[in-house]
Amino acid sequence: MRRIVLVTLLSALAVPAEAQVDAATRAGIDSIFSDLDRSNAPGCAVGVARAGDLVFERGYGMGNLDHRIPLDGSSVFYLASVSKQFTAAAILVAEHEGFLSRDDLVREHIPEFPDYGEPVTIRHLVHHTSGVRDYLTLMWLAGTPLENVLSDEDMLGLIHRQKELNFRPGSEYLYSNSGYVLLAEIVRRATGRSLREYANEKIFRPLAMGDTHFHDDRHHVVARRVFSYDPGEAGDWRTSYLMNFDKVGDGGLYSTVRDLARWDAAFYEDRLGIPGFDDAMYERGVLQSGDTIAYAAGLGVEDWRGVRRVEHSGSLMAFRTQITRYPDDRTTTIVLCNTSTLPPGLGGRLAEVLLPELVPEPPAAGNSNPSSAETPEDSPEADPSEFDLEPLAGDYYSEELESTWTMRVAEGLLAIHHPSGDVIELATDDGVTFRRGGVELTFDGPREFLLQAGRVKNLRFTRLR
Repeated sequence: MRRIVLVTLLSALAVPAEAQVDAATRAGIDSIFSDLDRSNAPGCAVGVARAGDLVFERGYGMGNLDHRIPLDGSSVFYLASVSKQFTAAAILVAEHEGFLSRDDLVREHIPEFPDYGEPVTIRHLVHHTSGVRDYLTLMWLAGTPLENVLSDEDMLGLIHRQKELNFRPGSEYLYSNSGYVLLAEIVRRATGRSLREYANEKIFRPLAMGDTHFHDDRHHVVARRVFSYDPGEAGDWRTSYLMNFDKVGDGGLYSTVRDLARWDAAFYEDRLGIPGFDDAMYERGVLQSGDTIAYAAGLGVEDWRGVRRVEHSGSLMAFRTQITRYPDDRTTTIVLCNTSTLPPGLGGRLAEVLLPELVPEPPAAGNSNPSSAETPEDSPEADPSEFDLEPLAGDYYSEELESTWTMRVAEGLLAIHHPSGDVIELATDDGVTFRRGGVELTFDGPREFLLQAGRVKNLRFTRLR
């Protein structure tokens, strides 16, 4: 009898995750990702969890084209900004253990952080309401390629050189990767352990997330590591993976579908020893005006099509990742992809298969703000100007970037000759403010200009000659 019971138990444990949902649901999920189910192209690993139990798991496409390794639930992905919720969780754990308070000033833990004359707190960093300029945008503006070896000291030095904030702390919301690398540094200084070490001890080990880590060492070997790919011009695939990029906090987490289902369980049971952990993670930021924003602790929290949705996505290199939780249905979807060429609306289509109670989606109204997605490279070409632009030509230096931009005039157009080698032609209506995509320059005479560039505002350049 004992042998029969044991065999039955082992058989139950051996049931694959994809067999734990009905055939119609499996077919519905498969239909969404069928175009990615190829043996010669990248794709996605997909999971569905019910209160932390993985009930569906499948890979569509390849995780490594060099060695023809297919994707599955154990494939280890770079998660990009999905990592932020784990950094925020480490802050909550450190607060629970008495190392810090979210209402601490950043300068209490990082004394070299600039004094902007306004208090910047840990809570501001968590909710992206600090006004701290985004370091990834600053790197692009400075012409520093992500594939370079960038030390933590260089990265923090770039952030600390900024003389201004984008806005008064607490007055606005603006997503900033700098805030989360500063949170990683605060964890290190407050606890005496790196974010990688602290998260391993306090989060990943208790949740048995054995294939998850913050990747702060570019030389570290990662078993079953997935590479990402962009399409090549000849119809082939080109590797889009940065071996040297090892910054953590804003990103840098490596994990799998299976481990992320274990993470999901922490939102339904007190597995980390922090009562009310889910409520703390879902607590949305509040501005000085009293308005509540949608961003919580590394998570977006909103009502969507009649249900409560908690989600965060990530995008770097050609990785596209997303964890979406529907707490009232105790259902979570995990979509980890290693290609930037994905069918639109994957998350919404997946929810429609799993949550039949969704309010029907309204007809698409088109993009009401088409310029929001433009970059200098893909925005419309600038028309020649009627203004005399020659006095604006020259070299301009930013002390905060430690970088020089060259402005040249050709055929009636003012163009940025960027340190990266890019040439960006600008449009103007008045000869003072020049724009292209998300970049805007406003000249104060021929000696200097202020730059607005998405997550970086009011950056000053002064003419050298």
